[in-house]
Amino acid sequence: MELAVAGSNPVVPPKIFMRTLFFVIAGVLVVGLYGCAPATIKEFSLDEPFALFVRQKAQVAELQIQFLGVSQDSRCPVDVECVWAGNAQITLRVSLKDGTKETVITINSYTEPTEAVYEGFRIEFVDLRPVPRSDRPINPAEYRVTLKVSRVP
Repeated sequence: MELAVAGSNPVVPPKIFMRTLFFVIAGVLVVGLYGCAPATIKEFSLDEPFALFVRQKAQVAELQIQFLGVSQDSRCPVDVECVWAGNAQITLRVSLKDGTKETVITINSYTEPTEAVYEGFRIEFVDLRPVPRSDRPINPAEYRVTLKVSRVP
């Protein structure tokens, strides 16, 4: 075994170098392949509220809906008295369940539009959690939207 002296380049034995390189490459592949795994799509029923976290997908009847995130959140914090309730705006990617006719829609919690009609279905914004607090910002990954989908009569 060789010792490194200050100011010199330490020599790593080839066997240790190759073993370390193997584990680094294996780790990168596992993480890379896991990140490429298809998102699971949860199935829900018409006329029943359901909740999605950011990037989560749902299938309701012939629709596929993905919650892309909150594009604006001015809701009044629960620990503050406000003159106006505020508004949250969410962005959804919607398509038919086979992936065709994809579109992006935005709907609001308080101001119009609070729902969208797409391919004969009404998508209604029901709730957004967590509720804001004045002492703590909301991490975007914590958002969970509740939606309800029904057929347009």
